[in-house]
Amino acid sequence: MKIRDIKIGIAQVPVVPLTKGGISPYRGSQDKVGTTKAQSLIFKVITDEGITGWGEMNPIISPKVTHVLLEEYIKPKVIGKNPFDIKKIMEEFAPVYSPQINTKSFLTGVETACWDIMGKACGKPVYQLLGGKLRDRIEIGYALGILGLDETREKVVQIKEEGFNTLKTKGGINLAFDIKRAEVIREAGGTEFEFRVDMNQGYDTPKALRYLKAVEDCDLQYIEQPIGINMYDDMKLLRERTSTPIGINEDCCIPNNFLQAVKMGCIDIAIVDFEPLGGICELMRIENIAQEAGIPLVHHCGWDMGVKLAAILHATCTMQSFTYSMDSTYQAHGDDVLKDRIKIENGCYIIPEGPGLGIEVDEEKLDYF
Repeated sequence: MKIRDIKIGIAQVPVVPLTKGGISPYRGSQDKVGTTKAQSLIFKVITDEGITGWGEMNPIISPKVTHVLLEEYIKPKVIGKNPFDIKKIMEEFAPVYSPQINTKSFLTGVETACWDIMGKACGKPVYQLLGGKLRDRIEIGYALGILGLDETREKVVQIKEEGFNTLKTKGGINLAFDIKRAEVIREAGGTEFEFRVDMNQGYDTPKALRYLKAVEDCDLQYIEQPIGINMYDDMKLLRERTSTPIGINEDCCIPNNFLQAVKMGCIDIAIVDFEPLGGICELMRIENIAQEAGIPLVHHCGWDMGVKLAAILHATCTMQSFTYSMDSTYQAHGDDVLKDRIKIENGCYIIPEGPGLGIEVDEEKLDYF
């Protein structure tokens, strides 16, 4: 079997507004304008045996830049290759020179599609190719942007009523407000409700320490990337001075940073995403490190549609370290490019069954969006 062609299309689906029970506009500490649409690049990988695989990733800088990368950089290295030779294909994108260009993350959409093709060719779900499921469902960490205090209180009540037990929200703009908001979330959610706050590097070290000290009674599940990347010593200082677990996310997108954080003993948890890592194979590598180090993992969300979400579910359900709920906005998307959306039951995603990723892309909807 050989890869014959790769096609790419951009899709935008609306995010349900806050006024209608959704999360739009969604704002974080680094967002000048709140997100109202989920945008993804959908990859269609076609083989000479008529089997088609689907992949998904965020645009690299812009859709135009990604199209150029596909035509000039990815296709010449991938077309004619056997989709079962994923590691050999990925090695083509990891040479010694030009590291600013030669990154495996550019190939994530194709890598995912290769897993879909392999599963379809074998008549098996991707999770079986990865060793089999450890869990049948993945709990959802309901992703929510920065809201006012009253809006936050109302939203937490709504989330609980809809069957979700974990909230992932944003902070990092105003210290006093962030502290008060954590108190509101704990009050509205009750003692059994879990919540985590992502600062997106919004604090310097003194502010992060003040926040962590102030919210210790709020019993956060963890704080995510409170300070800048590569600040291992300061992250370790924070971890030593607070009982709130410390996690990293943006650091995990940089090669070797997760391993360095483990060596430095400066984190309790890591929030990872197979897309910037370079695909499911790279996620397995990170999971092996995490398992040996005893570091739990959470899978990040990048406004993922159903194709990437299915891949996340197939991969993480087979990995021991993913013991926490996954971040997600998908439950608040107005639509999807799939014929049948990923199922949600009692605040959890159900792993799709069927060969490959177990999904069917609706190409008419893909064209529409």
